[in-house]
Amino acid sequence: MMKIKLSDVNNASGRNYRFAFNLPADEFNFPTDDYQIIGTIEVSGIAENTGTGYHLQGSVKCQRHFICDRCLGKITEDQVNDFDEIYAVDAPETQKDVNLFSGDFVDITDLVHDVVIVAQPMANLCKPDCRGLCPKCGINLNEQQCDCDTTIIDARLTVLKKLLEKD
Repeated sequence: MMKIKLSDVNNASGRNYRFAFNLPADEFNFPTDDYQIIGTIEVSGIAENTGTGYHLQGSVKCQRHFICDRCLGKITEDQVNDFDEIYAVDAPETQKDVNLFSGDFVDITDLVHDVVIVAQPMANLCKPDCRGLCPKCGINLNEQQCDCDTTIIDARLTVLKKLLEKD
């Protein structure tokens, strides 16, 4: 669990407190088969007393291991994702962007979990311009070029092609 003790900044508005956590990625339950978060998740930031609540800003660093959707290469990449949240003991219902808490501690475990999940891309690509695999021979086109004919013929026009070949 990642709990920030706010009693250190309770005394006056404008006071802040630096925090840092390191937790093994396997302590989180990331619900996916598309990628793995590996190693240690590093969280660092600052909590500031705003007078009406606490402003938490920071970053989450982790490593993501995945298989490229196009070329099937195994990739490990570093990710740094920022967060910026407001916490308060009580807040009007109209303020939907305020996270409520009670006591002297704020638990940011769920926040860190959500920051990591939301930052994951829809497509797992080793690079934006990944060329993938040749559909004929299966060679990785990022590493080599092949001589396969990859022209795609509309199946509806194959009848016309056969007629033209007869002449």
